[in-house]
Amino acid sequence: MPYYDELFKHVTTEFPHPLAALALKTPEVEVGERLSTEHATVRMHHSDMTFHIRLPDEEAILHIEAQTDDSTHKPMPLRMLAYSSFLSLEHEKNVYSTVLYFRPPAGQRDPGFYRYGNAQRGGGWFQYNVIRIYELSGEAYLDPEAVGLLPFTALMKPPGDMPSQAWVEKCIETTQAADVDGKMRATLLFVLSVFGSLVHPSEFFQDPLLEAIMQESPFYEQVIQRGIEQGIEQGIEQGARQISIENTLAILEARFPGVDVNAVRNRLEAIADLNQLKQANLNASLATSFRDFQDALKTHFADFEKS
Repeated sequence: MPYYDELFKHVTTEFPHPLAALALKTPEVEVGERLSTEHATVRMHHSDMTFHIRLPDEEAILHIEAQTDDSTHKPMPLRMLAYSSFLSLEHEKNVYSTVLYFRPPAGQRDPGFYRYGNAQRGGGWFQYNVIRIYELSGEAYLDPEAVGLLPFTALMKPPGDMPSQAWVEKCIETTQAADVDGKMRATLLFVLSVFGSLVHPSEFFQDPLLEAIMQESPFYEQVIQRGIEQGIEQGIEQGARQISIENTLAILEARFPGVDVNAVRNRLEAIADLNQLKQANLNASLATSFRDFQDALKTHFADFEKS
């Protein structure tokens, strides 16, 4: 979630109440100081958003985790259990946790709990809220006073048979009407366009007037520049891969005249790692026959599929 985290945290830190009300399913919550999201353990853990909160019957900790896609490093129930445990141990308060999923079909298989053990051995049960933003009815949250949720409304379901583009336009209009200063309005619109582009064509947000407003956001240049840098890096790597592939084919063609070197092109192009392509280039120089080179490639793919 490259710059999504940064944008999400900025908006929700400035306007935490609407998000807290959504996460806890009650407007009767007072949001206090934001906590550090770094939890010192054997490894450093970062949760997305944590706040001191006051509910009608207790003071507690609110923890919100934001996901554009499903968790791939560790299962989300285990991650949520870990974050909640660290926070509970550190602050000695009840911790209420929610995970937000932005882009479909993320979160469809998240059960919202983690349990282990049995009645004889003991064990544990941990539960948290799962909110799939893209399943929410957008009209219920399209409120210029609920500023903290406005940048995420384009991800929600439009009312009735309203076309997607008309819904995006309505979300933009409502966000423009929010009672905030110019820089914050620019940031809200920019975050709306970034998150909205997760589910809508980016062209829906490419209006010259809207672009002019968004440029007033302090995040605009940062994100655009980061995207350019990433694109340049990807382009350089892709170019290096292509050069390595062509060099390998040229070596094979020179060493084994008459063979159809393009027979291995598809397999070479399927190798994503540049170092492995360099190894294939070396193999082309050392192989005693074209068949030996093909066998080495087959071995590579067999090892790759096992790993």
